[in-house]
Amino acid sequence: MIGVLAKKVDRQIVAEFFELFKTPWEFYRTNGEYDVVISTNGDIPKVPVRLLIQYSSNLLQSDSEHSINIAVTHHMTMLQDASRRFPIYGKVAVFEDSGEELVTAARDLGVVALRIGTTDGQVIRAGFDLFDEVTYLLSKGQPAEYAPIPTLDVHIAMLRKWILEAGIPVVEIPPVPMDYNFIACLTHDVDFAGIRHHKFDHTMWGFVYRALLCSLADTLRGKLTIAKMLKNWQAVISLPLVYFGLRKDFWLEFEKYQEIEGQFRSTFFLIPFKNRMGTHVSAPNAGRRATRYDIDDISEVARKLNKEGWEIGLHGIDAWHSAKSAQTEVNRIAEVIGQKEIGNRIHWLCFNGESPGALESAGISYDSTLGYNNAVGFRNGTTQVFRLLGAKTLPELPLHLQDVALLGRGAMNLSDEQAWRVCTTLFDHVLTFGGVVTILWHMRSLAPERLWDDFYIKLLEEIRNRNGWVETASKVVNWFAMRRNFVFAKLSWKDEALKIDASGQLDSAIPSLKVRVYFPRQIDSAQPKGAVRYVDVPWSGEQQIEIDLKETLALHRVVPAHNTSDFSDCF
Repeated sequence: MIGVLAKKVDRQIVAEFFELFKTPWEFYRTNGEYDVVISTNGDIPKVPVRLLIQYSSNLLQSDSEHSINIAVTHHMTMLQDASRRFPIYGKVAVFEDSGEELVTAARDLGVVALRIGTTDGQVIRAGFDLFDEVTYLLSKGQPAEYAPIPTLDVHIAMLRKWILEAGIPVVEIPPVPMDYNFIACLTHDVDFAGIRHHKFDHTMWGFVYRALLCSLADTLRGKLTIAKMLKNWQAVISLPLVYFGLRKDFWLEFEKYQEIEGQFRSTFFLIPFKNRMGTHVSAPNAGRRATRYDIDDISEVARKLNKEGWEIGLHGIDAWHSAKSAQTEVNRIAEVIGQKEIGNRIHWLCFNGESPGALESAGISYDSTLGYNNAVGFRNGTTQVFRLLGAKTLPELPLHLQDVALLGRGAMNLSDEQAWRVCTTLFDHVLTFGGVVTILWHMRSLAPERLWDDFYIKLLEEIRNRNGWVETASKVVNWFAMRRNFVFAKLSWKDEALKIDASGQLDSAIPSLKVRVYFPRQIDSAQPKGAVRYVDVPWSGEQQIEIDLKETLALHRVVPAHNTSDFSDCF
């Protein structure tokens, strides 16, 4: 059990952090029994514990007992532990050498976290505030330059590692469904429902320019094949036939997505009202945010998709800053589809401090806006669904991989080979930390002039090969909700058996949870150095879970220590 001594203002973010690191914990009680105590307010427990972790960039009263002195402080510093680099966004204290080095600051600036052995146990002193960092990540999010690093997940992994190195087992519900290695969520923003709505406007002329001239330029520099260039030219020539209804509209690709995805299911976010650019949009060319279609134009297709298991969500216009607009927009989608539970992603990924409250007050079931328009990675530093700060319950399904950011002009603009290295590194992170990778492939990205269908098919094949569970956004959010609702009521260790009293409700429509027990090397002497050994036990809804550790230790899984790289060497 972990006991947490935190500032009163941090209690909400502490609770959210331990929904992501789903392990037994509670706010520290003087009569509680704890193996680990985490302190971020400067207090220390009244009785000795096996491991005390103190996070703070300020000099603490207890530091003098361990001869700890702060040499210097920094802001926004890259740190390095034994296996990974990660940024700290707040104040960082660099210590004078007085213990075992655990984390150092980049550019040889000094020691940021150290371990000290005591007669009663161990003390780890970290020169930053964990919960300030979590607050920053879940609210402001990371700048694009640090997008490749799942920083929040690194904090969880580092904390788990410190506990195990102290010889203390860790019990948790990992963010990985039973029988799968990770979760993948496929989504499609429908900004255009056909090129036939665009005659002699900037959209049409932009398409003609990119399909003819840009395709030629890309072919000459080896980014595009001649076959794809000719396909784009052919599409331009066919435009009059599309406008007269004599040829299929190549920007309307619902059926092709269904064919490609096969047994997988994805989520389509649809515009509620046409010809509305929205207000409060400060991005360049904001007038072009208005679309020439809305859900009424494709209502039959939308209802058919919904009936066959694909999901329809709201591609909100003004919902991000206005509760009234959010209610009007979600009602429009709900009425056409004929269901109450509707999720949201805001058009152009607009979002601000008012958004969580506005979306929640409108009854939107989840949001999936927080990602990057011009980068790929972890805006909030995590692969997990989390509760939006500023809302009581509204979950955020973070967006990690967007086609236009990855391949498009004006963004990363990578070649297929470069882009694939970025994607496989992203998958590596999700396999390491668990959680979900959320992918956005726009409606027209399978068609001329983008022709990113082969790349999307390759992504789906990679997900299959890596044993990912693929579902709609709402079902992924429901899985994380089931995990959040699981409660460790009581843990008891006796001899070589672990007994868990738990509460929670199983959802038979989605994969079950699993209980994971990590073994420290002090308990499991056969564990290779630098590796992590754990046991997974399926949870089938029972309120009491018993694990015979001696019996299950032979059925272990050994995971090598991971060097968590970023994408910097991918292009």
